[in-house]
Amino acid sequence: MRIKDFWRYIDTFAPFELAEEWDNSGLQVGSYAAEIKRVGICLDPVPEAVIEASEKGCEVLVCHHPLMFRAIKKININSEPGRTIYEALTRKVNIIALHTNWDKASEGVNATLANLIGLADCKPLDVFGVVGKLPNEIETEKFLERVKASWNLSSLDFYSEDMPEKISRVALCGGSGAEFWRTANNFHVDIYLTADMKYHELIDATRAGLSIALSEHGEMERASLPKLAEKISGANLEVVMLEAKALKKRLIKGR
Repeated sequence: MRIKDFWRYIDTFAPFELAEEWDNSGLQVGSYAAEIKRVGICLDPVPEAVIEASEKGCEVLVCHHPLMFRAIKKININSEPGRTIYEALTRKVNIIALHTNWDKASEGVNATLANLIGLADCKPLDVFGVVGKLPNEIETEKFLERVKASWNLSSLDFYSEDMPEKISRVALCGGSGAEFWRTANNFHVDIYLTADMKYHELIDATRAGLSIALSEHGEMERASLPKLAEKISGANLEVVMLEAKALKKRLIKGR
């Protein structure tokens, strides 16, 4: 299969027209004419991911986050994104990013996150995220444990002025969802799940009556990669889940 045909296949389940104007989803490095047989899947297009993809026989690396968001004026192979570009061209690994189009796809990031924790009757949360309801309400602590286990998180931080006893209605936004907390609150949810909220945003949100649980950005979105691999395997290509991570988290426990 050629990259151009693979691109068309991806467009059937994560339409590129869904991508935001500021986004840079699509072919990042490579050629639409390149032949591919094996696909590597990762969250970030870091040099280690390109090298791992090459060593595992992948002609294309499909990542969630784009390699470049804005035009670059020079390519320095000793820094990013130059090193990744250099490794990709040298090793003949094409790079395709599925960012906001995968976020918003019917089986993409937010849909997968919602499904993993058992949300039903889901509706869109603004342009990103979803709002849904649990089939049966659950105690807050047990719900947080479910989220952490279902998304394979190393940690989950909870913030609330008045902790709800049970959880029924839930809003979530994979990755950076701070800007949507007011929308979530307008849906009268019991909790909002997202990442990357700043201190003063948390103060404003919790004092407005919204309970919030924050995970690490990458860990939250990484939970959708098995679904992405499943969708890509439908193109009759070999799919490899890569281990390389842009950010490695170390939990240090005190006494």
